[in-house]
Amino acid sequence: MMKRTVLFLSLVLLAAAAPPQPSPAPAPSPSPSPSSAAAPPAPRLSQAPVILIYPFDVQTGADPKIGIAIAQISAQEMAAAGGLEVPPIPQGVKRADFLEFARTQKADFYISGYVTPVGDTAAVVEQVVSVESGVILFSQTAQVQSVADVASQSLLARTQILTFVGRETQNVEAQASSTPAPSSTNGAKVPISGISSIVDSVFKHKGTRGGPSPAPTTKPSRGIIVAPVIATSALSATDLAGATSELFSALGHFYNVQMTTVTTAPAQSTETICGTNRDNTVAAGTMQAGRGAHNKLQYTLDLTIYTCFGAPIDHQVGKGGSYKAAVDAAVAAYTIAHPNNS
Repeated sequence: MMKRTVLFLSLVLLAAAAPPQPSPAPAPSPSPSPSSAAAPPAPRLSQAPVILIYPFDVQTGADPKIGIAIAQISAQEMAAAGGLEVPPIPQGVKRADFLEFARTQKADFYISGYVTPVGDTAAVVEQVVSVESGVILFSQTAQVQSVADVASQSLLARTQILTFVGRETQNVEAQASSTPAPSSTNGAKVPISGISSIVDSVFKHKGTRGGPSPAPTTKPSRGIIVAPVIATSALSATDLAGATSELFSALGHFYNVQMTTVTTAPAQSTETICGTNRDNTVAAGTMQAGRGAHNKLQYTLDLTIYTCFGAPIDHQVGKGGSYKAAVDAAVAAYTIAHPNNS
C-alpha cells in the first residue's frame, strides 16, 4: 500500500512540473499592400518662398514709370539670384489692397516702397512685409544713382527674406556667390524706355544745378561681402539693421557687394563667409553711440576690411551725428585708400 501511495504522489508531482503546452500562435494579420496603404500628402512643388514686388510709389510728381522700373529690376535680380519665386503681378493693384491680394496669391512676403528723386540720385525706401502677419519685417533706405544700386538693394532684401524663412547660411552664400555681381544692369532688362528713362529723369542732373555729374566708374572685380554691424554699446536692433543697410549701400556705390548672414565674429569666420569664392574681402563693422562735443549724440563706426583668409587689409573709423554719417565717413576713407579693394 505504501509503495502505491509513493508512486501515485510521484506521478502527481511530475505532472505538475511538466511545462504547459504552448498555445497556438495567432495567425498574423495580412500586411496591407502598397496599393491599399494610405498615400502620403503630396509635397509642395517648390519650397522657395513666394515674393510679390509691387511698383514703388514715386514722390514729388516724378514719372511713375520710375517706380515700375525699380520694381521690375528688383524682381529680375531676385529671380536671377535664385532661392525665391517672384511671380509677375497685374497692374493697378492699389496700395490699400497689397496685403489682401498677396494672400489670394498665396505669397509669403511682399515688397513695396517709395522713390523720392533728389538731384542726380533718388532715395529709395524698400519694405518687406510678412503676408501672414501683415507686419513690416525689414525696411531699408538707400541713396541710389544707378541700376546697379537698385540691384544691390534688392539683393540685401533677398538675403533678409532667406534669413526670415530659416534657410541655411551656406545655401544663401552659395546662391549669392553664383549670382553675377551687380554691374551696369546685371542682366536686368526692363521692357519700357526703362533703364534709360531712369538715368535720364532721376540719376542725372537736370540743367546745370549742382554742377556736372561725376563720370561713371567701373567697379573693381574684387567684391566685398558685408557682415552685419555689431554693437559695442547700447544700440537698438533698428539702429543696427539700419547701419548694416547703410554700410551695404555705401560700399555698393564703389564695389560689387554681397550680404552674409553669418553672425559669428567676422575676423574668425572669413573662410565660412567667403565659401569657395576666395577673391573677395569681408567688411566688418562695430558701432557705438555716445555724447560728443556740446553733448550731442555721436555715432562711431569701426570698419575693418579682411581678406578671405582673415588678414586685415585696412581699418577706418567714421564718426557722425547719425549712423549713416558715421558709415559714410568710414567708407569714404576706405575707398580713398583702397580704390581697387586690395
